[in-house]
This record gives sequence, C-alpha cells and structure tokens, in this order.
Amino acid sequence: MSNKTIEQYFYGQGRISVRPVGSVGNGGWRWIGDMSSLTFGGTDEQATHKESYSGQKSAVRKFSIGGDRTLNGVIHQMDTNILAELLRGTVTVIPPGTVTAETFPQTVAVGDTIKLDFPYNISDLVITDSAGSPVTLAPEHYDAFLEHGSIELLSLPSAPGALTQPLKAAYKHAGARQVAFFNAPPKEMQLRYEGINLAEGNAPVIAEFYKVSTMPLQELALITSGTEMAGMTYQAECLADASRPANGPLGRFGRFVQINPITP
Repeated sequence: MSNKTIEQYFYGQGRISVRPVGSVGNGGWRWIGDMSSLTFGGTDEQATHKESYSGQKSAVRKFSIGGDRTLNGVIHQMDTNILAELLRGTVTVIPPGTVTAETFPQTVAVGDTIKLDFPYNISDLVITDSAGSPVTLAPEHYDAFLEHGSIELLSLPSAPGALTQPLKAAYKHAGARQVAFFNAPPKEMQLRYEGINLAEGNAPVIAEFYKVSTMPLQELALITSGTEMAGMTYQAECLADASRPANGPLGRFGRFVQINPITP
C-alpha cells in the first residue's frame, strides 16, 4: 500500500442560505446574497492544575473545559431582510398610495425644506394653501426631490390674492419596505454553505451549522468611496444543538461534507 500523500487544496466560492432554528422539514431556506468571505473558527478554554508538593509548582494536568465556535464573514447584499437580521429589527411593507391634503408646518418661509410623510418616489405633486379658494404653488416656487419626498421652498406666490398658510400637499407615492432598528429579539438560525472548490476542479462541498446566534451589526457604511462595494461584517456564535446526539455522525455544532465525483 502506498503511503504517498495526495495533495488537496481549497479555494472556495458558494452560496450561503439560512432559515430559523426549529424549521420543520427541508424547506424554508433563504439565500442571503453575495458574501465575499466566510470563516469558521474556535477557541479552547482550558483548566490547568499545578502541584504543590515539589516546590516547583509544575503543571500536572491540563484539560479542555469548553470554548467558543464562531463564524465571521462580509455580506454585500443590502436588503431589508438582511438588515432586519443584523439589526434585530422588523420589516414593514408600505403599499403605494395617494395623499390628498398633507399639512405642512403652520408657517413656512422661503429657504425651508419640508420632508413629506410618505417620501417614496412621489409623483403628481400639487402644493396649495389653506384658503377656501386655494392658491396653487407653481413648480418654479420650489425644488422637489421626488425620489426622497423633500421640498425646498424657493419663493412664495404674491399677487393675485394672499397666501394662506399652512400649505398642503397632494401626491402619489410608491410602495416601500422599511426596517425598524433593534425592536425585536435576536433569532437563532441554521446556516448552510453550498460551495465549490475551484482548486480541485470545482468539486462540490457543503458546510452546515445547526444553530447560530447572530451578533448585531457593528457598522453600516452609508457613504462609500473608492472602488470597493460596501460590505457588512457578519459575526455569529455557533451554539450546540442539544436535539442531536453528542456522539452522533453529524455532531451537535455542524459538519463539512466533501462530495465525491460522479463515477460512471
């Protein structure tokens, strides 16, 4: 029998999917989008006993009493589902709609900027005053940043007729999805990596982590410079899944699967 070592290398690329712990059956997985890195590691907490009979206080026992298992990565998928998980928030769906008489602050002046209540790609904007026969502001009286629902007053109409404040706005708006920050408890998830090893002919691999607790997002880059896409640091602690046998073939934390090639 040959004892020659067969070289094997790893250059991984792949998709990461998650679903809530306790999901029934094999469904319910959701791809979390582009991740440029994902690493798994662990620390070992050890206890050491030193004897007290020789005068040297030599270590006579050292053994493991546990440790931490962690996942670290960088996510480039910027959507409300990912943000809700990383910021422990909830997602609200806002349907498109029509606003007929949104009242501005009681008195506004030239140079003021007003933020509309539904600032989601507004259209058909009409601004009037509060008189019985309202005065309509012409487009030259304001700058409207329609995609964000902001209005900057450049001037106010004069003759004919007096302007009666408060002003009012009528408009249509698009639908939206919003995330409230830190208004929900953290969720424990299952995580599955389906990858290919480019260094070994795109050989398929699978890594599964049965129970992970995601750390809150520590940084959210909102202004980006340079040539790199913004990324969000992903950090999670791998917990033991007590529903699995500790000495079973799948373990309690996770597994890595190297898939054999198809043979004729």
